[in-house]
Amino acid sequence: MKLAQNHLAASRIVISEKCDETVRYAADELARHLFAMSGASFPVATDALELQENDILLGINRHTDALGFSKRIDALPKEGFFYCTAPRALIIGGKGRGLLYGVYSFLEDVLGCRFFSPEVTHIPHRCCIEIPVLDHTETPAMEYREPYLTECRNPEYAVRRKVNGQSVPFFPKHGGGVKYAEGFFVHTFTKLLPPELYFDTHPEYYAEVHGERLREKTQLCLTNPAVLELVTARVLEELRKQPDAGIFSVSQDDNYNGCTCAHCRAVNEAEGSMAGTVIRFVNAVAEAVEQEFPDVIIDTLAYQYTRKPPKLVRPRHNVCVRLCTIECCFVHPLRSCRHDDPDAPNIDLSQPFADELIGWGKICNRLYVWDYITNFSHYWMPHPNFHVLADNVRFFAENGVKGVFEQGCPAEGGGELTGLRAYVLSKCLWNPDIDADIAEDEYLYGVYQGAAPYIKAYMEEVYRAVVDSGSHLYCFNHPDKPWQTMELVERCEALFDQAESTAPDETVLYRVRKERMAVRYLRILLTPKGSVQRNALLASFEQDVKTFGLTQIWERGTIDFCLRVLRGQEEPGFWWAN
Repeated sequence: MKLAQNHLAASRIVISEKCDETVRYAADELARHLFAMSGASFPVATDALELQENDILLGINRHTDALGFSKRIDALPKEGFFYCTAPRALIIGGKGRGLLYGVYSFLEDVLGCRFFSPEVTHIPHRCCIEIPVLDHTETPAMEYREPYLTECRNPEYAVRRKVNGQSVPFFPKHGGGVKYAEGFFVHTFTKLLPPELYFDTHPEYYAEVHGERLREKTQLCLTNPAVLELVTARVLEELRKQPDAGIFSVSQDDNYNGCTCAHCRAVNEAEGSMAGTVIRFVNAVAEAVEQEFPDVIIDTLAYQYTRKPPKLVRPRHNVCVRLCTIECCFVHPLRSCRHDDPDAPNIDLSQPFADELIGWGKICNRLYVWDYITNFSHYWMPHPNFHVLADNVRFFAENGVKGVFEQGCPAEGGGELTGLRAYVLSKCLWNPDIDADIAEDEYLYGVYQGAAPYIKAYMEEVYRAVVDSGSHLYCFNHPDKPWQTMELVERCEALFDQAESTAPDETVLYRVRKERMAVRYLRILLTPKGSVQRNALLASFEQDVKTFGLTQIWERGTIDFCLRVLRGQEEPGFWWAN
């Protein structure tokens, strides 16, 4: 079937006369990319006109009715799509976001386009566009897919990469995404029941630890009936204000102070886990919410002290449990990292997590994972977790996980290889069975072109350094591990010298030099504080921070603060740079 011949369109794009904004956007995106590919202008027509030979039909319309494809489109699961050829037409079927995915997948998989980043797209140039007989259907493996990275916060790029997370500022034309109640994404206990409003009169609402009710860094007393009543009322109140919310988080705050009063302790001892009181409490909230909001999911955490699944209670069908990997190692696969780490005696490592994931998967109707894919202490230090990203996502999928939040560096300007992580992970979350090595090579050669082999060699060099040293890799790492050596820095610098020398143009050279910032940053951290050498390295680094638009070097610190810390002008806080 010919879509274009000698830079002239042989097809129209046809949509319903009554279509919504998303369908119109899908048509415009398809026309724009086909023009960029062929130089041919593809008209967008409505189904008020009669069907013509080689028409491209998007979504449900009068012509898909006549050809018998509307029922197939209507039967697609949420975000599913297909593209197929018919005797007289090409049909790209889907509803809402699914139709957009169908358009972008057709452009990628059939026509060879690639969407590497918000700035880097590959569109092959063809004077003629001809397609074979097609009949292809896809549905997502995960219902919730959120690589929380700089690139994926761009809504246009997120849609192209089939990302649907709550942190992306989607517009109506993008077909929506997973929608948490605003202000209630995670760590909500004391937001729902603020101590500043209740503690003075009702300290019993809050966690008892070592015999004392805590006002600060506290949790809720989850066996107190008044707490359940007040929290439930607040959740319902907020949902009435936000009728478009699909998920509401009722979850522990970010501290270890779970309640140990006699009642909570008795429940948790019976359940064999401090998750016992949490799930019983959240179940009760979810039961009440279901009466008024039957489609809303109540989300909670299995995090830190609540990671272990309970023995008796089971999460309700409208409860989502989000299990967190924060204590795990990220250089070895989660399913197989078993040995102890003498440098981190208080870290559980991954084997308990793997067992817990399997356990939660057996009792949960809806299990999500909060995964960690960066070094929060040093966004710009080498973090060689690429060998495990795909395997970990497959492990999640094999055990019933339906959604993953991949927490990386979301800062403007990004962090070490954030673009590569965004590209590979977005593909893995849609289809965990993809060949991640192919996706990785696609990105490296698409973005860095002739310099790609040296970027890949740098990644392998750092990975081998960690593995060969017997070290583990966490999401809070400082430059004090045996693999972090000046010898490694020198080897990586040599690879970047080669990468720069083979960059084909200034644009690619800019990208290579930006990624080199990770090696330069590690050199700074390994150079004695206050030395002439460190000061010189830092001065050059600071200039390029501006060149590359970096806004953070580690979590919770502005770029100015981070640089003052590196100069020795500020104290870093409890986890940041040395």
